[in-house]
Amino acid sequence: MIKPGFLKFGWLSELGFERSGIRAKNTGALISWNWDNFVSVFRGTITYLMLRLMAVSSQFSPGRNYTIAFTPQKPAPWYLIWGIILAGKGKITDKPYRADALFHFCDETNTADLQNSFSPEVELPELSINANCADVSKTRVEQVFEQVFGYALSIDPQNWSGQAVEKSNKNGAHDGRVVQCPMVAIPGKVYEKLLVNSDNGSTVIDYRSVTIGGQIALVFIKQRPMNHRFANFNTKVELVTAKAIFTPDELLLLSRFCAAMNLDFGGLDVLRNREDGKIYVVDVNKTDMGPPISLAFHQQFKAIRILAKAFREFIIIGDKSKL
Repeated sequence: MIKPGFLKFGWLSELGFERSGIRAKNTGALISWNWDNFVSVFRGTITYLMLRLMAVSSQFSPGRNYTIAFTPQKPAPWYLIWGIILAGKGKITDKPYRADALFHFCDETNTADLQNSFSPEVELPELSINANCADVSKTRVEQVFEQVFGYALSIDPQNWSGQAVEKSNKNGAHDGRVVQCPMVAIPGKVYEKLLVNSDNGSTVIDYRSVTIGGQIALVFIKQRPMNHRFANFNTKVELVTAKAIFTPDELLLLSRFCAAMNLDFGGLDVLRNREDGKIYVVDVNKTDMGPPISLAFHQQFKAIRILAKAFREFIIIGDKSKL
């Protein structure tokens, strides 16, 4: 039987409908009215409905259910964690005192000053997710990356000769561009090495690595044209294991990076520089969206099943009081 609330769409309030397109109010991202975006919305709707069916079928799988409370905001269906919870016998609750874990969830770059959305009198669960991951700015990512990996991504644009990447220090801006150095730094921008992450000279490759409990559960190989290397769309996406992309030493370093960032759940954007063979973490997404729309449907649901199982194990093991 379908539970009450199965078809509630309260998350629609997070969207603004404008003449030029649909805007996500939390991030300010605009989905323009065009054919490609229409196809993406259509595919996203199919994914949403299938995730709802996965949520129903998961109730018949063995093991106990679990609940997650969110603060200061709840995830909408386009966030990866939403489908992961529903497909793994999980439920999102407004009552943290009944939850197995409290997930600190917000799209803001720096959340150190954000207040808990629950009153001080409310009893909170012992297990907190991303509670101490308060800063995902590009500057912070660069600092932690160099500290853990021992080599730098960031550069000083005034003392660098040649091309570099300029982008906003804020989360989710997607405003990167290639610049020629030396140049005077613009306030609010960061400057990084221009990595050669292409095998053919026309398509760039990003490794979106989904992490749970500091371990990479799977990798989405994202491809897009080089002249749109900083855009928020992909022409092709593949699902692979972490071991298919990274060496054991690299996986260990990525795990240490997550620990240094206090990232319990999220997505790392990792690039492999073809010039030196090294990997670079260029972004941390603690409110990761997905699964990627360009990924084949059967791989979308394979990815959700893998992540749902890993996240459920993380919650059950972390909340030993309810084993």
